[in-house]
Amino acid sequence: MGAAAGRLWGMGQRRVGIFSEDHVAAISADLATAIDSAAFGSGSWDEVPAVLSHAFPGSFGGLWNMNFAERSLNFLAVRNIDPAFAKSFREHFAYINPWIPYWSGARSGIAALSEEVFPARNFADTEFYNDWLRPQKDVEAGAGMKIVGDRGETIQFIMNFPLSLSETYGKAAVEVLRRVRGNLERSISLARVMRTSVEQAVAAAAVVERNQCAAFVVEGNRLMREANEKALQSFSSGRAVIVRNDRCFMANADADARFGLMLNNLSQGVFTDGARITFRTSAGAWQVTMAALPTADPSRSNISLLPPRQLVLVLMTQLNPATPDAGDLSALSAIFALTPSEIGLCRRLFLGESVSEAADRLGITVETARTRLKSILQKTGTSRQGQLMLLLSRLK
Repeated sequence: MGAAAGRLWGMGQRRVGIFSEDHVAAISADLATAIDSAAFGSGSWDEVPAVLSHAFPGSFGGLWNMNFAERSLNFLAVRNIDPAFAKSFREHFAYINPWIPYWSGARSGIAALSEEVFPARNFADTEFYNDWLRPQKDVEAGAGMKIVGDRGETIQFIMNFPLSLSETYGKAAVEVLRRVRGNLERSISLARVMRTSVEQAVAAAAVVERNQCAAFVVEGNRLMREANEKALQSFSSGRAVIVRNDRCFMANADADARFGLMLNNLSQGVFTDGARITFRTSAGAWQVTMAALPTADPSRSNISLLPPRQLVLVLMTQLNPATPDAGDLSALSAIFALTPSEIGLCRRLFLGESVSEAADRLGITVETARTRLKSILQKTGTSRQGQLMLLLSRLK
């Protein structure tokens, strides 16, 4: 290919490796057009790695958004790679990629060749190399570019190709990536603005009509995005929620641990049954209800590279102003005919424990605790645990 290319492109032209300046310029122009089209919604991001891999036959192209710290692959577009390998990369190999240490430490905007910075032979004994890279018919060499996206996200634009083509493809591929860097950076900036706008609209709509309780919206990392007036008042008092560095924490340590777990699950799209916490502080009893908010369609080209983050709505209600403990709740026996074991469970739940935690404290199985709770709800005429806590607070 190299000799033929030299005859076709003329001996007088400047070269980037084996490629002539005209050819590098043409590839760069096509790639810049594909990037701009995807950024403005008239094209697909899938076409961007397609243009790159087409210009360098025998290679595969990839474009992805990776948050190294959170181990989250937020976007992936590949071309000329077997779907099975793309699937396994998304599900597993992206997170054990030996090139991660180099890319996570590299400055934004850098373009590099693997053979110059970290050749694949350096990790030939790894699972990534033996089970993912090597089986793909000799694509051990690569060129790539990194651009910082937003809050820990890294956009990587890469091309892998046979080691035997390093001298032919290497310098030209890096030069092409450098020439389209500005286009990709502008596209990322536009995507950042659009994502922020979408997220702000979703967050504002979630709290605008919820005036009966404290309502606020957070990201999976606890970052505050929106809050109504009652929530702001709660933050100011610090009695139930503490805000530090724009991140929220429950004033009760056990409740905060449960809050963090539920928030992580909801933000990752993991189904969470009964995303509700009841807890006490010295200032009173509180109930927190959480729900994942709808997200914009990530298939829209102009926001898919930086897809909107999953936001979580948090509703907080004060159950009773200031009761230092749950008391003996003995009146429940006369009023609702609760048994001593049922009253014991009410006491643990009222102190802010989950059903499983209460079961552990009482020395019973979780199934037994749930059966007792069902009986309690029937006897008290309540339909869910939050209503029961509200009823108990009013009886105090």
